[in-house]
Amino acid sequence: MIDARSATGSVSKGEQAPAPTPPQETKRAVRPLRLHTKTTLLVSAITLIVLAAMFLVISSRVADLVREEQKMLAELQAINLAQQISQMPAPRDPAEMAQAATLVRGSRPGIISVRIWQRVGGVFVETAAAAGSAPAEEIPEETKNSLRSGMASRVVSARPAEKDGSVYRVFAPITEDGRVSGAVELVERLDDAPSVAVRYRQTAIWISLLAIALITLSTYLLFRQVIYRPIDALLAAMARAEAGDFEARAPVRASDELGQLSEGFNRMIARIRAMSEEREKRKQLLEERVREATLELQKRNEQLEAINRELWRTARRITELERLAAAGQTAAQFAHEVGTPLNLISGHVQLLRASLADPRAVSRLDIIGEQIERIERIVRHTLDRTRPETPIFAPLDLNALVRRILNATAPALAARNITLQTEFAAELPLVAGDADRLQQALINLINNALDAMLYGGTLTVRTRAEGAEEVVVEIADTGSGMTEDVRSHIFEPFYTTKGRGRGAGLGLFIVQQVVHEHGGRIEVETAPQRGTLFRLRFPRAASSG
Repeated sequence: MIDARSATGSVSKGEQAPAPTPPQETKRAVRPLRLHTKTTLLVSAITLIVLAAMFLVISSRVADLVREEQKMLAELQAINLAQQISQMPAPRDPAEMAQAATLVRGSRPGIISVRIWQRVGGVFVETAAAAGSAPAEEIPEETKNSLRSGMASRVVSARPAEKDGSVYRVFAPITEDGRVSGAVELVERLDDAPSVAVRYRQTAIWISLLAIALITLSTYLLFRQVIYRPIDALLAAMARAEAGDFEARAPVRASDELGQLSEGFNRMIARIRAMSEEREKRKQLLEERVREATLELQKRNEQLEAINRELWRTARRITELERLAAAGQTAAQFAHEVGTPLNLISGHVQLLRASLADPRAVSRLDIIGEQIERIERIVRHTLDRTRPETPIFAPLDLNALVRRILNATAPALAARNITLQTEFAAELPLVAGDADRLQQALINLINNALDAMLYGGTLTVRTRAEGAEEVVVEIADTGSGMTEDVRSHIFEPFYTTKGRGRGAGLGLFIVQQVVHEHGGRIEVETAPQRGTLFRLRFPRAASSG
């Protein structure tokens, strides 16, 4: 037989044993139903349902047959009484008719009343009634019409009364000289539960109990002898196979389904055993090949890694050489073209400053002089571009730096009919930066914004602290904007969308270099005809709160 251990299964080697069940939960645990118990319950339930259905159908049919028989007897008695009264000589004696009606009422206990109706003109009037009859009720109109039609020796009306569904009124016509002269009414109550049905129900209950007992006993014996023994042997063989013994075999006791199951298990175990042996052979061969391939791949990886390092160093050196060559050529040309005009402009500015007495004009000339000196420094820096350069970082207030730049570019903004809007954050944290390099980057961005707004517009400059680590500078214009394809190339050296002679394509390349030198990053938001926004993010200075 199958015990609880077979139902729950054994714990395999790779699985952990279940945690111990608390005492209270052990008491509450319900043992699973045995297979023969489930089968017995199912068969018993089906038997009960079938027997109950048969009992209901047969009981209903027996009750209907008994009622039909009672109705037929009531109809027959009514017809016989009507014929008896029809044969009485006229005038008929009411007492004699009442005595005949009383005899009919006493013939069976279910008859409630027997009544004699006489037809006077077109109206039926009660003439006599059996002793103890219930009060008379009016004859239904359709019954009167049927009686007037002259149908003799048959039931004219037999239907349930209005108040009690088991009470029937039976009418039979009384004839005289070939015409209907009256009617006999017989009212009978039919049995609600005929005694035959009651006896049948008791017999059915005993048959059901006996059937359940026989089913339980036969199911238990069948499972114990025919099913449990082969299953136990099969489960034992499965347990051995689960433990790794592929030599286990299940005995074949018969050629039925369980025998076929045992044969199938034996074939499966044999196939698994053969596959396991083949798998071990292939596993050993595969491990050997993987070991050889791993050693070969390791050698190739080492060689490839060395080649990649050399290639990366070579590519980097080539890029640096190309950049230095381009920068040297650009610097030489720039110095040659700009140096002489700057010297002339600087001399004229000094002469003009000496001849003016207006403080505002002198202030403007001072700004021009400062920018000329800055251009000269840029030229020198450009000439030194081919040599490594290390920026000089110091705590810097971006608000002050941006204000100086905007003051210097104010005439250019006014000349191009550009409105300036500023939003400077109060108490902006300091950043570690090189003022000249940052000024060069910010002026490049402002010049690009001016070039994008040829017919006027709005330039917006904002500063703010973002989070606890970053300081942000935003420069936005309302110019022509850029397409996505152009935006993807703007930081490449010598890439420009300006016309010939309006730019060399190094402005945004320098901006990106400056921002990266300061440990920051640059973001761009743009769309055609909707302007462009450059967002520069710099880390706070180490001593900045």
